[in-house]
Amino acid sequence: MKVVSVDTLCCDAGWRNYHFVKLTTDEGIVGWSEFDEGFGSPGVTAVIEQLGKRLVGASVMEHERFFAEAYCLTRPATGGVVSEGIGAIENALLDAKAKTLNVPCYELLGGKLRDRVPVYWSHCPTWRINHPKFFGPPVTDLDGVKRTAEEARERQFRAIKTNIFIHDDGPLHAWRPGFAVPFQPALNVDRKVLRNLRAHLEALRDGAGPDVEILLDLNFNAKPEGYLKILRELADFDLFWVEIDSYSPQGLAYVRNHSPHPISSCETLFGIREFKPFFDANAVDVAIVDTIWNGVWQSMKIAAFADAHDINVAPHNFYGHLCTMINANFAAAVPNLRIMETDIDRLAWEDELFTHAPEYQNGELIIPDRPGWGTDPVEEAILAHPPKVMGGLLQYKRS
Repeated sequence: MKVVSVDTLCCDAGWRNYHFVKLTTDEGIVGWSEFDEGFGSPGVTAVIEQLGKRLVGASVMEHERFFAEAYCLTRPATGGVVSEGIGAIENALLDAKAKTLNVPCYELLGGKLRDRVPVYWSHCPTWRINHPKFFGPPVTDLDGVKRTAEEARERQFRAIKTNIFIHDDGPLHAWRPGFAVPFQPALNVDRKVLRNLRAHLEALRDGAGPDVEILLDLNFNAKPEGYLKILRELADFDLFWVEIDSYSPQGLAYVRNHSPHPISSCETLFGIREFKPFFDANAVDVAIVDTIWNGVWQSMKIAAFADAHDINVAPHNFYGHLCTMINANFAAAVPNLRIMETDIDRLAWEDELFTHAPEYQNGELIIPDRPGWGTDPVEEAILAHPPKVMGGLLQYKRS
C-alpha cells in the first residue's frame, strides 16, 4: 500500500489553531495525526509539505525508513520545526498502518500493558484565567481557584496541575516571562512572585482537599537561582512534582539536587541524543516526552532509554482530542509510565471536530480499542471553523 498524498488542515481552536496531517493511500485508507504551531514552532506546516512530497509513492508500512531518510536529508538543521514535521508524518503513517491491519496503534508498539491510564487535569485553572472567553466559568480571584480545585475533586480527578499567577497586582494574570509576558528576559524571581505563588497553591489545596495530588509547572520562567528560590519557598507544600523547562542538564541537575520535590522536565527535547545529557546528569525524576513532536515510534525509543536509567516518563499532551488519543496509545504500551497530562477544559466546538472524544472515569483515561489512534478529525467541522491568522504564543500581547 502506497502513499498518494500528504495534506495539512487547520482550524480555529480558540486562543490557538489545531493542525492536522491527512495521509491518503492508494487503497483509500487515511492516516491522521495532529501537530502544533502555537507552542513556539511556527512553520511546521511548510516542513510537512516539503517532506510529504518525497513520501508520495512510498510504502505506508515503512515508517522507520521514512524517519531515517528524513533525518538524513535534514541532518544539518535537525530539531525544532524540522523534527516536529517528521514526527507528525510518522504519526500519520502509524495511524494508516494500524488501520490497514485493523488494530489499535498500541498493537504496533508491543501491545497494551494497561486498559486505563492515570491522568492529571492540566492547566487547572490556568485556561479559565488566561482564556475565559473559551473556557469557563472564568476565574478572577483566589475563590475561583479554590472552586476549580473543588470541581476537580468532585469529578474524581486525582491530580491537577497549575502555573504561576499574580493575584495582588491588578486583575488576576499569569506570570510567564519565559514567554515574554511580562518581558523580563533576566527571568528573576522576586518576593511578589513567591508570595502570590504560595497564595495560589494554598487556595488550590484548600479546594482540592488532602487526597488530590498537585503538580506545579514553572515552564521556562526562571533560571536555576530563581527556581531554587521558588522551591525553598514551597518546601512545606506536598507537591507531586515541580515541572521545569531547561536546556542546561547541569543547571537542572543542580536544582534537582537541592529540591525538596521531584523534578520533571524534557518536554521540549527531541530524540535520544537530546535526552541523554539530562539522564547522564541525573537531572530529572520524571522525563516528559512530547510524542507529537518526536513521533510515537521514536518516543518509544526515548522511553526505553529512560527506563534503562530507572526513569519513568509522562507524555506531554496539551493539544486537541487526536493528540490525547495518540498519547493514550503511547501510555497504554510504555512500561515505565508515571502519569499522563490531559486538558479537561475544552472548546465548545471541540467534540464536533473529532469522531470520538476521550473518555474519563475516576481520574483515568479509558484506552480506546478502535483501529488506529481511535479517533479521526471530521473534515467538514474543521472547514466550518477557519483558523486564526495567528495563534498560540505569537498572539501574546507585548507587555
